[in-house]
Amino acid sequence: MKRSVISLSALAFIVCSASWAVAQAQPPAGGGRAGQQPPPPLTNLKIYPKDIPRQDLITTMQGFVRQLGTQAQGGCAYCHAGTAPQLDYASDANPKKDVARRMILMSREITGKLPEVTGKPAAQITSLRCATCHRGMPVPKVTEVALSDAAAKGGAAAAVQQYKDTRKQALDYNENALIGYAQTLINTDKPDDALTVLQANAELNPNNALNFFAMSQAYAKKNDKDNQIKMLEKALQVDPNNQNVKRQLDALKAAK
Repeated sequence: MKRSVISLSALAFIVCSASWAVAQAQPPAGGGRAGQQPPPPLTNLKIYPKDIPRQDLITTMQGFVRQLGTQAQGGCAYCHAGTAPQLDYASDANPKKDVARRMILMSREITGKLPEVTGKPAAQITSLRCATCHRGMPVPKVTEVALSDAAAKGGAAAAVQQYKDTRKQALDYNENALIGYAQTLINTDKPDDALTVLQANAELNPNNALNFFAMSQAYAKKNDKDNQIKMLEKALQVDPNNQNVKRQLDALKAAK
């Protein structure tokens, strides 16, 4: 019998339409360059409120991608129609998008039943999230199953590589988990606390472009454009081919 949890791998991508690359493409705080066209309105939202703030949706989507560790496995194009970077986020042409919606609703339903099952009040219940099962892996498998599957395909060496990859991707070992926490701090108007976390993260891994991008968001929250620019410059040094970061950096410099 096939494990139904495998379909959870689609969950990251319904919310991937505003992942890091898309977030980077958004105009900087303050509206960006004079005369710059605002982003198009959000359309065809069936799971989240139609009036959800764009940044809230972006942050939610980033969280899904991070929790499933799917950043390098097709990105938004896995569930959305089109080819990156020209994706039609509103389209339902890709059937995986509907699967992802159903998985989100399923997780909400399970969370709603937990108070009755556990006998605890709702305020004490931990909501079911992607990370509850996936822990940074697109297909949620316990270690023994993951290693057995890898060994069946490529022998012991493949099993060892699978273990190494799992440790690298799992939230417990992934510095992106700290970035997600810092993003929560930014969104709750605690940019200084976020910067403390992100700076520690940068010391542990100075080659994470996403960490520097998050730092730029924290400085944007503080209306500190000089340091916002510096952090975008660092992100671009680590990831020089990221045109979205470059566009945001150019827009910020032009607005000074």
